[in-house]
Order: sequence, then C-alpha cells, then structure tokens
Amino acid sequence: MENSFYNLIRYIEAKTAFKCQSYKEKPLKRRLRVRMRALGVVDFSAYLEHLKRDPTEIERLLNILTINLSFFFRNPETFAFLQQHQFPEFKKKGESLILWSAGCANGEEPYSLAISAAESSLLHRVTIYGTDIDQGTVDQAQRGIYSIPAFQYTPDRVVQKYFTRTKAGYRVNDDIRARVHFLHLDLLEEPPFGPCNLIMCRNVLIYYSQPVVTAIITRFRDRLTSSGVLVLGASESVHGLGLPLELEYVNGEIWANIWYRDIIVRIDPTSGEVLGTIDLSGLYSSAVRDREEVANGINCDIAIQFFDFFVDF
Repeated sequence: MENSFYNLIRYIEAKTAFKCQSYKEKPLKRRLRVRMRALGVVDFSAYLEHLKRDPTEIERLLNILTINLSFFFRNPETFAFLQQHQFPEFKKKGESLILWSAGCANGEEPYSLAISAAESSLLHRVTIYGTDIDQGTVDQAQRGIYSIPAFQYTPDRVVQKYFTRTKAGYRVNDDIRARVHFLHLDLLEEPPFGPCNLIMCRNVLIYYSQPVVTAIITRFRDRLTSSGVLVLGASESVHGLGLPLELEYVNGEIWANIWYRDIIVRIDPTSGEVLGTIDLSGLYSSAVRDREEVANGINCDIAIQFFDFFVDF
C-alpha cells in the first residue's frame, strides 16, 4: 500500500505544481480518500489508474487538496487573460467598475484583482468586494497580512511593488486596500452592491447541490451589467442545471469558462483566438427559487467530507 501511495503522489506532483510531500501524510491521505470515495475507488493504485484515464479528475483532486489553502494569483493564466483581454475592454468604457470576488476566503483573490487593475491603470476606477460565509476568514482578509506561502504564484516584482514587509508578514499596501471591501455574506443572500462588471467565483460551486448552484448562478446573472463577466473555476460548469444553455468549454481551461451575461465566448487557449460565440439573449430565466426550497437541497455528504478533512489535521 505504501508503494502505491507514493506512486500516486509522485504522479500528482509530476502533473501539477502541488507538492504533496510538503504536507503531513495522514491528512493528505484523508483528502485523497474524499475523491476515492466519491468515485467508488478502493485503493491508491486504482485511483492512480483512474487519474491516468481521466485527466479532468486532476482538477477536482486539486480543489480538495487545496481547499484550506489560498494564494495570490491562483491559476495565474486566469489573471493574465483578464489583464490582456478583459481589462482593456473595461478601460475603453471610461466608467466606474464593480468587481465581486464571491467566496473570497482569506482575501488573496480580491486583492489580486485590485493589483491586476492597478497594473492595467484601472485602480482608480474599481471598487472590489470580497465576500465569504466564514466571518473568521473575512476578518483575516480585512487585516491584509500574509505569509510567504500565499505568494506561490506571485512574481517578486509584484510583491515588492504592492506589499510592505512587517514583523507579522507581508501587508497589502494602502492604495490597494482602499479599493477592496470585505463583507460576511451567504451566496444565497442579496449582496448590498451592484450591478457588477465582473463576478469571480472559483472552486466554490462544486461543493453545492444542483438546486443551490442554479439559484446562485441566477443571482450572479441578475447582478451583472449587460456586458458583465462571470468567471468560474475550471472544474465548474452550469451543465445539468435545468437551464436552457448550451455551453462549450475549450480544453477545460479557465478562460473557456468566462461567461458574458448574454454571450458565451469560446477562445483557443493556445492562440487566444476567438473561436465563436453563443448568444444567450432571451434564453435565461431570471426567476430565483425560494430560499428555503433551495437550502433543503444541500447535499449533507458535503458536510461529512468537510468534517473528515479536519480530523487529525
């Protein structure tokens, strides 16, 4: 069994940037078994074979392995795409912008958006909201102080320009902090801001049942401006939600999940060329399900899995 476990983590490390051997073996095994149970796989050897057969499982596994971890510019290609393709469009309009990081955890994502806006000379025009259901993480985000591991994907130049080193860690500079506001908010509640030019919600929806995801996606759609953008995680989809949408993602990459309110834009991840669009005008129902009806549909297995993460962690 030990050999099969080490073969598995070597494969994961070869395919991703996640350093399995940097983490305690017992909690690492617990998190691996969350996905194994979901797939009905009984041992590490069988799970390794499944990973080799189904490359999309890697992204699902990474979401489990990093659920308690957060980084600045996580999935840097996402922020590169926004800076190269979306922020220039925002810049042309000359208007104030509202960006929402939904499920922002410790705040790295909304601060990353603010830094991206600063790099695009848009900082003075943006107001960014970071929301999370966990008050503890909201409080930590408001402090804006981070340790070195949070900068795994952040160039040194960016750290030096937008952070100040203190005894407690690296503090986000005041000009960036001034544009970001943190709120304690359930995604099924109405946010006290909007309409939004961009909503970013990554690696959150995968933990909810379909009725809840339908309600959340509907709420996002209704909070976007007419040309607003929704950015979902690469492992997330709105397939199978009972919505009249035909969506195509390119190679499972994040920028294929960038959703305009009325148009899906398909982009080649290699060349950046726009391959086509799908017009959604008039197709999407904006009716929001009754909150209690939606809440009753939450899968209790999720709570069990979360409990299992933290036992002996």
